[in-house]
Amino acid sequence: MCSKKTLNLDVQFSKAIANLLYKHDCVTIPNFGSFIVNDSTAKYVDSENKFYPPGRYVSFNPLIKSNDGLLANYISSKKNISYDDALRKIKSKVLKWETTLNHEVLYIQGIGEFIVNDSENIVFTADKNSNFSKQTYGLRPINVQPLENRVLTYNQKTLEKYKSLNGKKKTENLPAPLKSAAIFIVILVSTYFINLNYQETVFKNEFEKNKVERANSIDRLEKAIFNLGELPAVTVTIESKPIQSFHIIAGAFSSSVNADRLVSRLVKKGYKSTKFPKNMDGLIRVTFGTFTTKENAVVALRSIRDNENRYAWILTKTNH
Repeated sequence: MCSKKTLNLDVQFSKAIANLLYKHDCVTIPNFGSFIVNDSTAKYVDSENKFYPPGRYVSFNPLIKSNDGLLANYISSKKNISYDDALRKIKSKVLKWETTLNHEVLYIQGIGEFIVNDSENIVFTADKNSNFSKQTYGLRPINVQPLENRVLTYNQKTLEKYKSLNGKKKTENLPAPLKSAAIFIVILVSTYFINLNYQETVFKNEFEKNKVERANSIDRLEKAIFNLGELPAVTVTIESKPIQSFHIIAGAFSSSVNADRLVSRLVKKGYKSTKFPKNMDGLIRVTFGTFTTKENAVVALRSIRDNENRYAWILTKTNH
């Protein structure tokens, strides 16, 4: 069992992984495993008394180890080094991680921590404060204090006093003024019901008198309702669903000359190669081709990696 001492990973390296997780569902660390983000609704964790906001939270799959090119391309562009040099840096970092996990907890800032359990398996615990959704960025968990149920209690002395008062005869011991008040109340109630019967008779006569007038009014109202004239046309706007496209990336260049050269070479080989405008990192991406479904793109990627470029990867774009 490893110790509870933690080791902080190089901050720049952890930021690279975090930045990629905002843009991609899966980021693979070659020969180590993959970080995968999944959508989650708001949830309450009873053991922590916390509400967690909706968002995209990270998990780890140690079985997906094949290089997808994302991290190497990112480091290559940020450090201004070659793709192969970036791969060597990643390999060196993975070796350090594995050494650390033999006797310590490996902590990746903003992502989570790794530990080796008694069964010699790597266990990943995500940082619950890290939400990789741009829509809910900045929302934090909310602490909730549970309400306590309060029960009213009475002491024995109070209960005995109540029983004593409740057991006495109520009418025999009434003082004379209260008896007079009771007689007055009976007379008042009788007068009320006599007056009520009189008002009910008058109301019935008025109701019968106005019955015919109400029927005529309702008939005129129905005619008015069903003669509304022309109604304005109703316009219904149906929002179109976002369309995704999947591009197999052959390479990324800061020079447009190099990008055009690769496009020409791939077109001659029969690929429907295109290039993208420069991205925020100043790179021009060149594609082997574009697909409308992820399934077809994955099939083509396997063939390309086997026969053409083992570092090719898939870029997903959404058009609204």
